[in-house]
Amino acid sequence: MATFGDDKLLAVEPSQVRVRLSVTSPAELQTKDVRLVLKFEHKGKKDSEYKYRLKLIETSLVDPITGWFTNQPKKFRYDFKLESLSRLEFKRLQKEMVERGSPDRYYWTVYYHLKNKVPEGSKIVIDLELKLAIEDDFFYLLKDAPMVVNTH
Repeated sequence: MATFGDDKLLAVEPSQVRVRLSVTSPAELQTKDVRLVLKFEHKGKKDSEYKYRLKLIETSLVDPITGWFTNQPKKFRYDFKLESLSRLEFKRLQKEMVERGSPDRYYWTVYYHLKNKVPEGSKIVIDLELKLAIEDDFFYLLKDAPMVVNTH
């Protein structure tokens, strides 16, 4: 994003933006009320924040990988796209970014809930990926991020 010029930003078609969340077993995601939030900081200006509701488009299961150097449990993978109203909000983001210029800092956050109760102390790994065009590959915003379940 740091090298993302106005022309590239304006070329992003909101209907093609995709978010992928993957979690290791035993966790599964609740696929309702998943949101992407982008926050931008500009020096000397008020921060801007954009919230996008996501719609599930596909789920898949990634088989476990075991070997000499890796031991990865099975993962549940969830692909989302922006809901229709969120696409309009993305257009507002594009306009504001052109007017304000590139931000000094930006933050990507995805809000989600777990579907099932996970046993206390379980270690779950989360991946968060994004792509801005259907023909592009996903890129990681978060990879193999550990989460320890605490029910207190």
